[in-house]
Amino acid sequence: MTQLVLPGMVERSKGVILNISSASGMFPVPLLTIYSATKTFVDFFSQCIHEEYKSKGIFVQSVLPFFVATKMAQVRKATLHIPSSDTYVKAAMKTVGLRSRTNGYPIHSLMGAVISLLPSWLYLKMCLNFGKSMRARYLKKAKKN
Repeated sequence: MTQLVLPGMVERSKGVILNISSASGMFPVPLLTIYSATKTFVDFFSQCIHEEYKSKGIFVQSVLPFFVATKMAQVRKATLHIPSSDTYVKAAMKTVGLRSRTNGYPIHSLMGAVISLLPSWLYLKMCLNFGKSMRARYLKKAKKN
């Protein structure tokens, strides 16, 4: 997609590209290895393209949300740390043109900052335990059906 739109933006000397990554691309996530790695690629790709094209008037932003209440995330109820999609988009749009890398939602930015302060062994252990718990819950539910 970037390859399709970038030449026109260069010609006009302006444009914005928003690439949706994930907070899972900020830190490794055991048991979601491929997902986490692909989201890291989107984030790094966005950062590189931003640096290459910002002098040409093109702004590239990597958006790294944590959970958002959507059907895809299987989160139905919005909370303070899991916003509705409307709430998330309103907050994220306020960062366009200001930051090339954003969590898009203030609470998500706080969550990312806190996680970055944790020792990696502790973060990875917590992620692995959470992943195992989610997997067990899924398998138990699948077995009932």
